[in-house]
Formats: sequence, structure tokens, C-alpha cells
Amino acid sequence: MDSARERRFSHLPPGEGREKLARIADQAEQCRRTHRQQVTDFLEPYLRKAAQDLLRGTGGVPHAADGGYEGAERQRLVLLPDEEDWPDSRICWILAEPVGKGEKIGHRDYLGALLGLGIRREKVGDLKLTERGCAVVLDCDVARYVEAQWRQVRQSDLTIRVIDDGAVPAFIDEGEERTITVASLRLDALIAAIWHLSRSRADEAIGRGLLKVNGLEVTDGSKSADEGDILSLRGFGRAILRIVGGETKKGRIRLTVWQPADR
Repeated sequence: MDSARERRFSHLPPGEGREKLARIADQAEQCRRTHRQQVTDFLEPYLRKAAQDLLRGTGGVPHAADGGYEGAERQRLVLLPDEEDWPDSRICWILAEPVGKGEKIGHRDYLGALLGLGIRREKVGDLKLTERGCAVVLDCDVARYVEAQWRQVRQSDLTIRVIDDGAVPAFIDEGEERTITVASLRLDALIAAIWHLSRSRADEAIGRGLLKVNGLEVTDGSKSADEGDILSLRGFGRAILRIVGGETKKGRIRLTVWQPADR
């Protein structure tokens, strides 16, 4: 990456994030030059925001975000030659359902089995559990390959079906919404309160690189969280900071947190 690009993405840690933004910058240029739509990979929230800031700052490239359903965490951007163009995000759903009743299969099991086929994570959006299995958002270019190759998760055989007509399958959003109070919005205080950890253990976990905020690894517990942030603490789970409320009589901040049941 040249020095000019390096400066543009200096707020991100070196490595994959900067490389992805550099590719998106190239796609923006290609979109302008060829007047044809360009579609990015699926992006985690912090990268999607950085990419949208980039597109607004490079001549204002029109774009649309799509993750297959409203509120999707991982989304891809469609870069448009003209604001009036209808975006084609090239998204399909795959329904994977175990044959018969047997072992309990979770989100991580489905994701591991899917990536075991050689699919790049960037071509996969969100995975959502259903009553009978799992629904997966995929790049349409790999959906048929997955349909042909994905036959098993753990010890269970699978039936696979592609949904490419724009319909959104019914999925389960199980979890728990809780109200907690914290002294501040510092990340170390937050994860201590959410996962019932001591502050020293929270600091240790953050220092070891176990915390991600919106998909980006964070090792500084003094940084503050914002409403809507998605916190992922390896070995403990995930939590979404839905509402930052007012202060209690004791001066603590009241928060509403959603913790998915299975990630």
C-alpha cells in the first residue's frame, strides 16, 4: 500500500482491515471508470463504517448496504455509478437442516463446518439459528457450491436449500435483555459488569486481546463504548449495547444490554 493510502487508513490497526479498505478504494475507482456496480465482501461493523466514510470522501460514491435482512451485523456495500441505480448485492440465503433429531448444534458448529469447505469468511454474512437448523447469508457466487458440497455438521447429515428469490427465512433471535448500571462507559467497566468479572480479570482479558468491539480487537480498556456497539469477549460470548440511559440517583449510568443465547 502506498504512503497516501497508509495515511488515510492510519486509524485502523495494520493488516487486513487496511488492505480491505484499499480494495474498496480500488472498487470505487473502477465503479467511476466503468460505470458498473461493484460489490464488496461482507464487512464487520467497524469496517463498514470506515468504508462508508471512505466512499463519502472519495468524490461521494453512491452506495447501499445489505446484509440480507434488517439489522444484519455483517453487511456488504454495493457501489453505484448513479444514485438512481437499483443495487444488486448478490446475496442468497442457505438453509441447512440436520436430518432427524440428535445432538444440539449451535452457531459455532455451523460456521466451523461451513468454513471447513474452504469458503472465505468474507463471503459469508450472518448465521441465524432456525427452528430446524441454520440460515446463512451468502454471496450468491458461492451459494451453489455450498449447496453441492455441504453435507454434514458435527455428526449430523444435512439437507441444504438455496433461497435466492429475496425472501428472508424465519429465524430465532433468542437471548436475554438486561438492565445494568456502570460507573462509566469504559470498556473494562462494561465487560466486568456484563460478564460478572472483577475489574482485574476484565483488564487481563482485554490486555490479552480477547475483546472485540464491532469486530475490531481492542486492547485498551480505558476506551469508551457507544450505544449500538457490539462487544465480543472470547470465551464468554457477545453483548449488544442497545440503550445508554440516564443516571441513577447514585450517579451510575443505566444501560440496556442484549446478550444472544447462542453465538
